[in-house]
Formats: sequence, C-alpha cells, structure tokens
Amino acid sequence: MPKSAGLPPNLYTNKSKGKVYYSYKHPVNKTRHGLGTNKLNAVKAARLMNDKFEQRFEIEKMLVNGMIKMSALCEEYRAFIKQQFSAGALAQSTIENRGYTLDRIKIKLGKAYARDIKTIDITRYLNDMYDPKTDLGTARARDVHRGHLMLLFEYAIQEGYVDKFNPATPCLKVGKKRVTRRHTIDGWNAIYNAAEPWLKNAMDLAILILQRRSDLCDIKLSDIKDGHIHMIQKKSIKHDSAYIKIEVTKELAEVIQKCKSDNVLSPYLIHRVPNKRTKAAMDTGNHRTYITPAYLSRAFKKVRDLVNPYPDYTEDEQPGIHQGKALGSKLYKRRFGESATIMAGHTSKEMTNFYEEDPDDIEWKLAVPKLDLKADLKR
Repeated sequence: MPKSAGLPPNLYTNKSKGKVYYSYKHPVNKTRHGLGTNKLNAVKAARLMNDKFEQRFEIEKMLVNGMIKMSALCEEYRAFIKQQFSAGALAQSTIENRGYTLDRIKIKLGKAYARDIKTIDITRYLNDMYDPKTDLGTARARDVHRGHLMLLFEYAIQEGYVDKFNPATPCLKVGKKRVTRRHTIDGWNAIYNAAEPWLKNAMDLAILILQRRSDLCDIKLSDIKDGHIHMIQKKSIKHDSAYIKIEVTKELAEVIQKCKSDNVLSPYLIHRVPNKRTKAAMDTGNHRTYITPAYLSRAFKKVRDLVNPYPDYTEDEQPGIHQGKALGSKLYKRRFGESATIMAGHTSKEMTNFYEEDPDDIEWKLAVPKLDLKADLKR
C-alpha cells in the first residue's frame, strides 16, 4: 500500500476498481484503520490521530511519578475533544470555546501538577474573572470557565491523573443571568459604518433574512438557486421550520452582489481571506475563507467596543451581532404589522415529517424579505 506524496504521515492509499481508498497505519502497533474514499476527511482524521499520538508521547515525557502538569493535561484534553469533533459529537463552536479556556488555564495554572490543584486554587482562578464579593468582572465568563474546568478534571479522573474528586465541583456557580439589551438603529449603524466590507455584508444579511450566526456563516453560493436561498437551519432541524426558501428579492440580490464583489474565490456567501491560518483552523477541514460563528461575534464585538455606541450599557448588556436578528424582527413588525416567523425559524410545532434523503421529499417553506435597508435603517 503506497504512501502518496502530500499526505500526512501514516496515511496511505490503495486503488481498487478505479477508486482511491485511504487508511491510517498506527505508528506503534502497525494496525491499519480504513478511512474511506473522501480525501479531505481522511487527511483530517489522520492529522488528529497523529496529533494524539505525538501529544501522548510528549505527555509521557512530562509525567513524573505518575503526575502530569496542567499544561500537558490541557493539551491532551484538547486532542480528545478534537477527536470528538471529528466524530461529530461536538460542534466547532464548542471546540473553540473550550480552547479559549484551556489557553487561559495553561497561562494561570499550567506549571502546577494536576494532583496538586485544590478547590481554592480554582476559586482564585475564577475570582480573577468575577469576584462575587465585589461584583467586579463578568459573571457569565466565570460560570463558563467553571463548567469547562469540571469537564477537564472529569477527563483527568478517567485517565487516572487525579483521584476521584473533582476540585471544580464545589466552586461557587454564580448563575447571574446576562441581560443583553437590544440594538438601536443609530447604534447598529454606527457599528456598520466602522466595519470591514465582509462584516457589513454579514450585518445586512442578519437584518434582512433574520438568520442565526451559524446559519449565516454556512450559506454557500451553491445554496442560491432558482431565485431563492435554500436554508437548513441548524437549531430548527428538529422542527418543520428548518427548511426555508428565502426569495432573492431586489434588496437581497444587491447584498449578495456585494458579497461577490471582492472577487475572492470562496464557496461561502460571507467570507474573508485570513492573514494566517492556525493549525486548529486547518484541522477543521473548512475552506480557508470560512468565517466561524465565534469569529463573527468577536469581529463584531471588536468594532462595537471601538465605536462604543452604547456608553450607558454595562458590559453584560452590550448587544452582539446575534441581537441584529431582534432588531430586524422589530423593523418587520413596525413596518408590516407582522412578525417574519417563517424566515426566522420560530415555531413550536413539532416535526411530523421525517424527510427522506431525496430532496424532493422536503417541504420547503417560502419566506420573502421585505425590508428596505436604506429606508428602514435610515441610512
């Protein structure tokens, strides 16, 4: 079985009946694992398995009398959740969010051994983000990091790195609900005027077709056919509101044309060319121009914080790009006296049709964007 040029280490090909099959050869026990005929998926899986093997090698070096440092534990856990993503058990946004926590843990606690970490150490770590005694910081960030630390130590317990007690469990969960306020037209426009062209396009689409971040990021040019954008909304997939055909009106056609006007070769409607690509980004297998929902939020927040259109709002009250959907819904209600429920994917009716793989069996619901961006946003 030959090793083809350009493939990751330990990934091999075999031709049979005109098809190319990929398999992974374990570097130690030499067992082979079939990875199918899809080259992109095979490369991604091989890289993940190589990472896992290499990290285990490094981790074994860092073990002292069975003890592992927090920095090494974080990297092993990172490889573990990447494998879960590859298997479809975790979403990309989950991997990214936990990754930010792991990076911070390495900085703050990385030099300590996992067995030496006590509840008080984690409490001090969490208090740096939000201290319940002084009410300083961000309570939601504290609770998120607490949850991620609990998962990290659950993994450490399963691997035998620490005793059967999770030091993050007793830590105080603040549970302070975030109260996000709505965008105003003036505030939204101030952010829009300072945004890069690709972000302006995302903001226009958020207002016009009322989609969630993940659904906006996933729209492909190939989804635009027969005068409609064919949307399959992720969070509505269990309901019959998931399959939507959004009519490409004159207003929407102008936004689509703006998205294409940069002449960047990308399969995605909203896209950007990154200055550099991280290894984590490459391991996802996404096209280099793909914008993750997390990056979309961060880019929007960066411009919003720079412009500061809501100086009277607290940090927890500052609206993100997701609240653009709420602003668009409000404009629809104000102008037409009705909510754009079909387009927004809002329904309580449970899915009764279990669609077959044949696309002809899918019942697409028609939605028509009606807003005039210049008039309704007073631009």
